[in-house]
Amino acid sequence: MNLLQVSALLLAGLVGGGLNAVAGGGSLITYPTLMAVGVPPLQANATNGIAVAPAYAAAAFGSRENLRGQRRRALLLIPTALAASVCGALLLLNTPHSVFEAIVPFLVLAATVLMAVGPWVNRTVTKLNGGRALHPVVLHIGVFAGCLYGSYFNAALGLILIAVIAMSVSEKLVRVGALKNFCTMLVGVVTSVMYGVWADVAWWAIGVLVPATFIGGYIGARVFQKIPERPLRIAIVVYGLVLSAVLLVRSL
Repeated sequence: MNLLQVSALLLAGLVGGGLNAVAGGGSLITYPTLMAVGVPPLQANATNGIAVAPAYAAAAFGSRENLRGQRRRALLLIPTALAASVCGALLLLNTPHSVFEAIVPFLVLAATVLMAVGPWVNRTVTKLNGGRALHPVVLHIGVFAGCLYGSYFNAALGLILIAVIAMSVSEKLVRVGALKNFCTMLVGVVTSVMYGVWADVAWWAIGVLVPATFIGGYIGARVFQKIPERPLRIAIVVYGLVLSAVLLVRSL
């Protein structure tokens, strides 16, 4: 660990935390930065999963008021989210380094596409359900799929959960967001425990990223909200496309 590596991670944490507070996609900044400072792809993924967990918990705590009236729904989602998170973590723990390095470009590309289509998906699913709540099974299937993905590769987890929850329940977006935060907190708990115990993680990087993402999230919530979301999202998508192309070339 040197000053340049610490500085890069501090900057990535600040920017990533700020992006998560505004448009999402913070892991598209923190994850490649971990690789840039010398952390191998598989180790960087597990490290990033632990580093963002405290921010997930903070978001869930901050939105707890909007879980009122959804307590039963949230409690019933606990086993679904935990089971999915355990499955995703086990899948990552048993993925060979060479295989993960080969699929990383496509995971980054998938997260980038989700960033691009996220607003359209949210509008579409809200229009399709016409304000009607779908069968609870649909919600659990969607949350299971989202948490499985999120515990394996964190980027764009929030976007996936927002889409599947908004499609399944008849609630205002702020209440959908509170339920999403609750589920991401559960993912963070599982990944922190499982990766912390069984995965090879860069603890020094976690020590730098955790406070940086917290500060970045605070700044994002207070200051970056003034930045129009659309151009910010476009910039993230362009960056993600370039990054996925670079990673693909490196893996060949």
